[in-house]
Amino acid sequence: MLLEQGYLCAYTMLRIDTIDDCHIEHIAPQSQANQPPQNEIDYNNLLACIPSNTPGHRPGISIPYGANVKANVTVDEDSFVSPLHPDVEDRFQYRPDGTVSQVDAAAENTIRILALNHSALRELRKAAIDERVWGAEILTADQADQLSHRIMDADRDGRIPEFCLAISQVAAWYAGAKRKPADQLG
Repeated sequence: MLLEQGYLCAYTMLRIDTIDDCHIEHIAPQSQANQPPQNEIDYNNLLACIPSNTPGHRPGISIPYGANVKANVTVDEDSFVSPLHPDVEDRFQYRPDGTVSQVDAAAENTIRILALNHSALRELRKAAIDERVWGAEILTADQADQLSHRIMDADRDGRIPEFCLAISQVAAWYAGAKRKPADQLG
């Protein structure tokens, strides 16, 4: 599961270094009413997410977003966008300031349920975007385009960079903005 997810939390895109750093999350919680019994072990209902639930691992750390705040919230296709949904990347729009917005009601609800615009998570995303897109050198439009595609690739160990989708979307936006004539930018 970690390899399939590029060693990222399925909800937050934070790095998961080892199996001890995460827990197996049920998209539709086990406590949700009217769930078929097989949903408890259905691979299409399971994700690797932070935080860890390993006893004694990172004691005292409380994460105010992601799986921690979702907990046992009842979800369905109309109210929550699963990270496993084929068009998940198109349902959320990341901005240079680290915020995420939605393209539909289910995505809006997902952002609320997971607290994806929590200030701490937003600042972590912004820092990753700043480092990759606005880093030391000014990117050309072509370089930004390359970054928007390359950032989604796993390294030889199967790890994808944290916040890869946010970086990809902002880099693509930046490439488009660089290509616009100055009179169209206003």
